Amino acid sequence: MMGGKGGLAPLPDPVALRILADGAGFSMLRLDKAGISIAHTWYPTLEDAKTAAARAFGIREEDWAAD
Repeated sequence: MMGGKGGLAPLPDPVALRILADGAGFSMLRLDKAGISIAHTWYPTLEDAKTAAARAFGIREEDWAAD
């Protein structure tokens, strides 16, 4: 979507994160209030994804819930 000063509209803040197995690694999805993925990043290991979530969003190991 085009718009905004830099050419792209800003993304809404995520309200939840989800980590899913994705090929040979894991994707961390940032979800909006409707549960729709607004952004994602890929990591080679689950530990890497959880470390990134901890650094970027303050998510602790005990904060993760199994589906």
